[in-house]
Amino acid sequence: MSKTTTAWRQLLLLLRVALPTIAAFALAAALAVACGGGKGEGPSATAVPTLATAVPTVDPQHLTERGPFAVGVSTLTLVDESRPTDANRTYAGANSRTLVTEVWYPAEGDTQRPELRDAPLDRSGAPYPLIVFSHGIMENRRQSTFYTQHLASHGYVVISPDYPLSNSAAPGGPRTGDVLNQPGDVSFLIDSFLRFSAEPGNPLQGAVHAAAIGLTGHSLGGLTTILATFGPLADPRVKAALPISAPACLVGSQTYKDSHTPVLVMGGSDDQIVPFQSIRQAYDAANPPKYLLTLLGGNHLRFADGNMADFAPGTLESTGGATFQEDGLRIAQATGADLTTCTLAEASPQGLAAKRQQELTRLFATAFFDYYLKGDEGASYVLTSEFAQTIPEVKLEIGQPSSQ
Repeated sequence: MSKTTTAWRQLLLLLRVALPTIAAFALAAALAVACGGGKGEGPSATAVPTLATAVPTVDPQHLTERGPFAVGVSTLTLVDESRPTDANRTYAGANSRTLVTEVWYPAEGDTQRPELRDAPLDRSGAPYPLIVFSHGIMENRRQSTFYTQHLASHGYVVISPDYPLSNSAAPGGPRTGDVLNQPGDVSFLIDSFLRFSAEPGNPLQGAVHAAAIGLTGHSLGGLTTILATFGPLADPRVKAALPISAPACLVGSQTYKDSHTPVLVMGGSDDQIVPFQSIRQAYDAANPPKYLLTLLGGNHLRFADGNMADFAPGTLESTGGATFQEDGLRIAQATGADLTTCTLAEASPQGLAAKRQQELTRLFATAFFDYYLKGDEGASYVLTSEFAQTIPEVKLEIGQPSSQ
């Protein structure tokens, strides 16, 4: 059997199991929603910290809890006239890409409320680092408010778009293949918010620190984070990346070759949608400084709002048919991925409670961005083996820099 044939069969198996489940997740997430630090200027453009050292000057509990800022939120519709939206099944496409975008930011007002619609910017700590959050397939810009609101309360401007062809309401139905266009969307958003920050009279005037930009995202959004940080689609302004549950087996190892952008790869050991072996491939291929955080007993869906167990696999035909196969092959061919490394998820008890999984996500993500975007040495203690060993639900691996 040829390597090409083997790769096709591996991909077919992977997509037959994983991608329908991701679609099921999005539907359940929508139903669940329907029912239910520092204030300095941040690091300079050249101040990129090295790997963390044990300096326990920040109380980790403070990073888990809501920060000192009230959280404002606004919804903007941004249109990139320079890039088209591809045709998609019955959708004819468009000459531009429209991104309905949520922005959370430190605001004036009640610090106890989850968010304050269109509240004035709190300028006391500006400019703030900028973080772009990318949603998963068949999801939307508000899929993980437990995370995006939290970062804003700790002194970040956080933006999250509905990607044109992968969000839950995409014309023609969500497509995974459009992930190759999403790094361009990320760069467009960064351009837009830097422009807003420099524009006199804009509500976000002075809000964004241009030399402190980070990316994060979940599932297909984690893949977007990887592609927008490493390789030919990368934006060089990105200073730190945190992909969560990303199907990294669809990214060739050479993508990471020339980059030393700090990365924290996060995932759950009991993920039944994106197998952990695939998640860790980003860590294995990246250069230091790098971290791999395993949430022991964590699943895929609890990185989004709500409390959901991963679903049993559905059928490929019920969630998009052959387009999932086409998209997976397209992504792998574009990145030089070896599809034989893609594995199938196995059934597991998914033993980590949603509240705890989300607490740990906030803790390590806030510490990571505080260290690499704000230069907060105290937060670096959370990124050490010494600290991780005090938490029984996590395993932290740290990529050591070369001695040369």
